[in-house]
Amino acid sequence: MELREFTRHDFDAFGGAERWPDAEPLLAEGTFTNGMRWVLVLDRQGACLVCEDAQAAFGGYMLARPFLSPAEARAFAASLGEPATRGEFFIAGFTAV
Repeated sequence: MELREFTRHDFDAFGGAERWPDAEPLLAEGTFTNGMRWVLVLDRQGACLVCEDAQAAFGGYMLARPFLSPAEARAFAASLGEPATRGEFFIAGFTAV
């Protein structure tokens, strides 16, 4: 999974994302094997996953796990690898918002 720092445009879409004192929130995008696209946001508060599914209308899925640093968030993302299904995010602790 490739992460990048937030841009101004990303803050327009994910206005509640909280930056670390010395770094911007992180964002990754991907596609599951069934063709469904997803966006993952990692910040000081935890993580938000938005997929092209009905749950997107309600805010997607969240992981209530604060990341104390960008390095900790990156390590978590690395542990996810390249998720092939939403189920892999659910196993990691994501729940519907």
